[in-house]
Amino acid sequence: MYSAPAFVRRGVGRQILELCEAAARQEGFARAELGATAGGEPLYRACGYLEIERMEVPTPGGVTVPITRMGRSLL
Repeated sequence: MYSAPAFVRRGVGRQILELCEAAARQEGFARAELGATAGGEPLYRACGYLEIERMEVPTPGGVTVPITRMGRSLL
């Protein structure tokens, strides 16, 4: 997910994440994992996500993007 610059640091990302986690719990998931960009990593850490690994992910345009795979328990 990305927030428009005018809405950064207003709680929109956290609200979306909480809704996604609640939906995952309802479907029986006990754990969530995601790929965080450098800009999103502080939010995910603040929400209890821990680093699993760092990766370099190629995009269709041929650019490689650093991504941090993160996860947390939903229980």
